[in-house]
Amino acid sequence: MIKLVKTGFQKENVVSYGNMFLIGNGHLGYRGTLEESDSSAFVGLNVVGFYDRYKKLWRESLNTPNPFYVKVGNSIENCSVFENNPLSHSIQLTLNEAIFSRKTEFKSLNISSERFISSTEDNLLCMKFTVIAKEAQTIEIDLGTDLNIWEINGPHYKTKKIKRNQHNLIFVGRTNENKFLKMDNRYCFENFDYSYQNGIFHLTTNLKQNEQRTIIVFSKIVENCSDFEKINRFNSRDYKYLKADHTKNFDEKFNNARVIIEGDKEAQFELDYSIYHLLILENENYSHSIPARGVSGQTYKGAIFWDTEIFMQPFYILTNPKNARSLLEYRIKTLNGALEKAKSLGYEGAFYPWESQEGKEMCSKYNVTDVFTNKPVRTYFNEKQIHISADIVYALDNYIKYTGDHSILNQGADIMMKEIYRFFKSYSKLKNDQYHIYDVIGPDEYHERVKDNAFTNYMIDFVCETIIKYLKDDKIISEVKEFKNNLFLPPIRKNTLLIEQFKDFFKLEKTTVEEVRSRLRHPNEYWGTKHGVAAKTQIIKQADVVTLLVLLSNKFNFDVKKANYEYYYPITEHGSSLSASMYSLLGCEIGKIEDSYKMFRKSSGIDLGTNQKMFAGGIYIGGTHPASNGGAYISVIYGFCGLKLEDDTLNFKANFPKSFKKVKFKINFRNKKYFVELTRRNTKVEEINDEN
Repeated sequence: MIKLVKTGFQKENVVSYGNMFLIGNGHLGYRGTLEESDSSAFVGLNVVGFYDRYKKLWRESLNTPNPFYVKVGNSIENCSVFENNPLSHSIQLTLNEAIFSRKTEFKSLNISSERFISSTEDNLLCMKFTVIAKEAQTIEIDLGTDLNIWEINGPHYKTKKIKRNQHNLIFVGRTNENKFLKMDNRYCFENFDYSYQNGIFHLTTNLKQNEQRTIIVFSKIVENCSDFEKINRFNSRDYKYLKADHTKNFDEKFNNARVIIEGDKEAQFELDYSIYHLLILENENYSHSIPARGVSGQTYKGAIFWDTEIFMQPFYILTNPKNARSLLEYRIKTLNGALEKAKSLGYEGAFYPWESQEGKEMCSKYNVTDVFTNKPVRTYFNEKQIHISADIVYALDNYIKYTGDHSILNQGADIMMKEIYRFFKSYSKLKNDQYHIYDVIGPDEYHERVKDNAFTNYMIDFVCETIIKYLKDDKIISEVKEFKNNLFLPPIRKNTLLIEQFKDFFKLEKTTVEEVRSRLRHPNEYWGTKHGVAAKTQIIKQADVVTLLVLLSNKFNFDVKKANYEYYYPITEHGSSLSASMYSLLGCEIGKIEDSYKMFRKSSGIDLGTNQKMFAGGIYIGGTHPASNGGAYISVIYGFCGLKLEDDTLNFKANFPKSFKKVKFKINFRNKKYFVELTRRNTKVEEINDEN
């Protein structure tokens, strides 16, 4: 068993633990809160890919009522950690089984519970809750469905109706967009007297010393359904079998994806934790892709960013190619949204949304609030971060190279690539017989509306290469070649070997991150936009040129990589969770192994602390960071283990930090599975059967 455990109750950690102890199945996510918690503790059961908008606020994925509300009391004390200090308290997340549990001791009784979201049954959540009396007593329990929903930009339910059918509580909510969500919650309890009101059973029972009572809850969620009649028929005996099926299935997935690091227990646990978070995002029954905050809630509107293609998909390509394909199919299915976005801005082809909800652009023109005036500040993420379309082509090529699955090309990917090329061609400006890409934002978001951002231009060039490599249409290939041959690529400077991040970047003030931070007049002040403290300096938010050198590694030699790493590393603020893994990967290539290790640990441990930034200008921005989890995985596989695909062959080179003695893992490659074992001196790669 691989367990994350926290002991004692600290109210100030409730929100952090909600993220840290998250469970999910790729379509549903339940935050790691306690049964007696209400919406003030950010209880969240989030439905990924199911969106609603309230008035003019941001459209976001929906949270549901809480089906697992339980509050215990007796004549001696109120048994809630929020109202009474427990004698002892612990919560636990079993990573290889995806089960959350808690144990709490009060003066008069003990409480224990466990819950999981099934990895084998669609949209099913299960909970077992047990009370043990330490002395004879009468206990009272409020049990049921809490209709007071935590929402960031709500309320999202125009109507909320709940109907009781014996021990079933059936909720049907109608959203502002006139969609329906149904929850059928079955409460199994015996040897209780009870009454019922407004979604809550009020239970009473007499217990002898050491006597216990157990409650089982099954919650079934159905989207786009308003039928009160179909009843969830699970009974308490089913819990054991549903749990066994779930744990067996999830444990198999975990062991298939796990990477064993011998010699470094801390790194091992953090990587296990990262892999857990990537696995709870898998669901082969849905193709809504993965939001930037995973299944942890409504932050960033539950929208899909480039995080998925660049930082998460490599994990799935190597561990679950079917899921990796579904992420690409989401982009293919939402091509019309990209076509509409480009057209609305006066361009041809496909400009994919920076924040995608069902293929629609949900990125606001005002993503930042001025902390001094409290007025919204104009930003240009949705209109100028055009590299998102190239990132999708990069992910497509990566998928085909490692899986050998060319069939996706004939199932819409070929058309998607053509439309992406058409967009870039229409966006470009022809000047002095060269195509330039003006007025963009690269990965570094602190500098807006720049010219010829190196990352963007080189990635567009890569799009052209990919089209030439895979498509058979001579006419389009001829056109693409002409564009590619005349596309301006920021050069490698001969004297310094540096690539300028964008035109005139080197003319900006050269300073330090600490100096720019000292210029802040308010701790929540945004560093970017044209008036931000970083805008006229070379201080950047996250890896930009460095990301280019990682993704298109074969285009640049060792000396160029080293020079640019050493130049950009000191001026990167790492204001994004995406940044550290890119520096870790490039550091491995140039021998900066211990720096790479620090960046890897920054990625792998990102959600294990309690000091994360949870609010910005009063807006909750917390949640998990699955792109950083994906970055941790690729830092080990591609960085410390040096995976490269050369001449259609998997090659490895150990670039171990001091603490690593051996690394072992399984990966998929072109319909075969391999076991890989590396030490500093030896590499073993052998084909295995699934049974192994």
